[in-house]
Amino acid sequence: MAKRNAPINMIVHFPSSEKGKHELANRVADVHALFVNQSIKKLNCPAQQKIQLLDAVIKVSTYK
Repeated sequence: MAKRNAPINMIVHFPSSEKGKHELANRVADVHALFVNQSIKKLNCPAQQKIQLLDAVIKVSTYK
């Protein structure tokens, strides 16, 4: 059975300026993109399928 860790309490200070908010949004987007890329690389499927999946993620992410 998996061991459960105690919850971690965090205090987060969000930026108050527009420039700070924009920078935070960019950094969050960068981390999210890295996570998605690493997750796709770990999949057990052909490289062509991984490329198609990444293209689909990019298409959905940029759709407005």
